[in-house]
Amino acid sequence: MRVCRRVVRFCALLCILGSLVGCGASGVKPPNLPATVAPDWTRGSVQDMAAADFPDLVRTSGVKQGWRTEYRTAAGTPARVDVYGLSSSSQGLDLVQKWHPQPENAQFYTEHYLLNVAWQKDAKHDELASLVRSLPKLVEQGK
Repeated sequence: MRVCRRVVRFCALLCILGSLVGCGASGVKPPNLPATVAPDWTRGSVQDMAAADFPDLVRTSGVKQGWRTEYRTAAGTPARVDVYGLSSSSQGLDLVQKWHPQPENAQFYTEHYLLNVAWQKDAKHDELASLVRSLPKLVEQGK
């Protein structure tokens, strides 16, 4: 009888600890950043970003996760893509509205992510439009 009570207590303790550990693992899954985006964008490696590298606006809003990659066209034109994990889509809306507009730079938000796409002046409009239109949909795939 004593052994049974100890086993029950031990199992209960494991369940409690497991739920606490699960609660501590907050955040969103890494975004789906496809290896290629039509017409000819190719992605480089995806790097985790340290919160210290986030723009002040993003860091002070409580965002804790970020990823950075670069897409290049066949001609070598780069576009840097920074993706930040959001706690809600309303947080994304708030950040996009507060973001200071900059040339060759655009922000978008989805249910789980804020995207900042930056490009160089010599980027072709049609190629850029394709990347910018596609990424917000693609990052959410698999969620």
